[in-house]
Amino acid sequence: MVRFFYFFILLFVLPSTILAEVSPTEKKALLDFYNSTNGGAWTITWNLSSPVYSWYGVGIKDNKIVSLELFDNHLTGTLPSSLGDLKHLKSLNLAFNEIKGGIPEGIVLLRRLTVLRLGRNKLSGEIPKNIGNLENIEILDFFGNSLSGNIPPSIGNMGHMKTLILSHNSLTGIIPEEIGDMNILVRLEMGGNELEGEIPKKLGKIYTLKALDLSGNSLTGEVPYRITTLPNLDLLQIQDNNLDELQILALRNKNVNMAVFDYDGKPVKTIHTDIKSFFIKTDTRMVGTGFEDVID
Repeated sequence: MVRFFYFFILLFVLPSTILAEVSPTEKKALLDFYNSTNGGAWTITWNLSSPVYSWYGVGIKDNKIVSLELFDNHLTGTLPSSLGDLKHLKSLNLAFNEIKGGIPEGIVLLRRLTVLRLGRNKLSGEIPKNIGNLENIEILDFFGNSLSGNIPPSIGNMGHMKTLILSHNSLTGIIPEEIGDMNILVRLEMGGNELEGEIPKKLGKIYTLKALDLSGNSLTGEVPYRITTLPNLDLLQIQDNNLDELQILALRNKNVNMAVFDYDGKPVKTIHTDIKSFFIKTDTRMVGTGFEDVID
């Protein structure tokens, strides 16, 4: 009977403790992150004397940290470079906080990431040039920061990307043609930046695309006709640019088959297409950005 009791302890009690043990490197990276983002002032903070598995927003599997979910938790300060030591991380969601500074270069070491949400912070500086190293990314959200510089061409290496949101920053330069290599992209939002040049024709090859927002930039030239005939495209926003108005008017008169075709004028809307996966803000006619980790 005593043996059975000890066997019960070993079988059911000890594994919960053992499985919660993460490597010293990963624990240090979490502590660096806690200190760098003023963890003591978070809305829900960590008790550093408690086991890591009990820390809010930290997901652990097989002794590895696989997720860090601290959405809208009053994080301030900056992101430490040691964040790149969480090499087993699959989801990093720090959206809707007040994090400043740049995106650390170490973030490109997180090769297992499928979700990276840093939207609605106060980040500045450039997007890391090697961001394309994150080849498993499906959702990348940098919405509503103060990021500047060019969009790195390496971003086209993200062949698993389904949602790419770069809207409302201060990004400059051209739209990289390499984005057209994301052949399963569903949602592409780059509105509210300072992008210039022409819209790449290669975007017209992304047959999975449902929503495309290029509004509020300084784009010139024509809208590639292949984009307006993409079979799944429900929403196209191109207003507030310097695009060819006569060509846009001609497209509008061809009754482009999508739920919303928003150009420099009233948005054209039809009712035959299901647009429940997004909404239009009536004040600025911009696509609404959701932050749930769901791909429609």
